[in-house]
Amino acid sequence: MGTTYQTVLATGTLDNLRHALTLLRREAYVVPVAEGRWVVLPRGDEHGYADSDELARLLSLVPECSAASFDVHDSDVLTAVVYRGGDKAHSYLSDRSYLIEWWDDDDNECLVSLDGTVYPLDGPLPSPGPDGDDPAAFVPFGVGDVDLVRLHAALRGDVPDDDPSRVRAECRHHEILAALNLDPGPSTGAFRHFEPERFPAAVLVGPFETEPAGFPT
Repeated sequence: MGTTYQTVLATGTLDNLRHALTLLRREAYVVPVAEGRWVVLPRGDEHGYADSDELARLLSLVPECSAASFDVHDSDVLTAVVYRGGDKAHSYLSDRSYLIEWWDDDDNECLVSLDGTVYPLDGPLPSPGPDGDDPAAFVPFGVGDVDLVRLHAALRGDVPDDDPSRVRAECRHHEILAALNLDPGPSTGAFRHFEPERFPAAVLVGPFETEPAGFPT
């Protein structure tokens, strides 16, 4: 079985992120990964899934904050969505040929990409490779001098040493963050597996027993 998790990468201040998560009543670890850069690990539901995409959208409404969701699916594929001011600014899919079986509203079986594109079973299927592998979309989350060549290679999934294990989605996520000069350590795992003793600067927001107090949507 592969690795599955959902996280959010955010810019801004810790106080603003904590305040927003408190208003949203979203339990999460917030961990610094560079100056003014944070990974947010939200607690998942009873199945372990956390809607990082919607959380990233809401956190991008926080003053001076941009946010990107990262979702690793069973080590096979990585998706990322960048939000600014509540609007989707960029989408990334590590492999457009990764498809799941689905049924449309008329109960016809079809195949669906993780970007939402529907393909008929008897139609042409997408070729392998990434969509949205534009390093410029991710550079604002980096610090210092971001190596664009390394970042683009990470988004494409290039493996210079031909090590098959490094094509796993969590390894690609790790390399993207490293190319942005961020600490990948706390970012490539789920809330349920987080070890706060390894990251003493981590802040736990929550848990909460009440409904959300209200937040711009």
